[in-house]
Amino acid sequence: MVSPDYPSEDLLVVAVTSVGEGLRPGEFAIPFWREAGLIHPSFAKRAIASATGNLVRKQIGQLHASDLVTLDAALVLWFGL
Repeated sequence: MVSPDYPSEDLLVVAVTSVGEGLRPGEFAIPFWREAGLIHPSFAKRAIASATGNLVRKQIGQLHASDLVTLDAALVLWFGL
């Protein structure tokens, strides 16, 4: 998930999977998956959705700063920004 610089109850949700075969452009391995609270080596996929914050029941962790940089670059690629 990515939090905007302005207050919002909306979240941008990015799919995460433990299957790393066949990654598409911009999809990437999450090197610091353990630190993010994930239980398996994980990969960010380009399936994106939005949701209201009140749907989140539990926060399992947070992406490492370097993984966030990679996610930002992926979002730029996926959205053509």
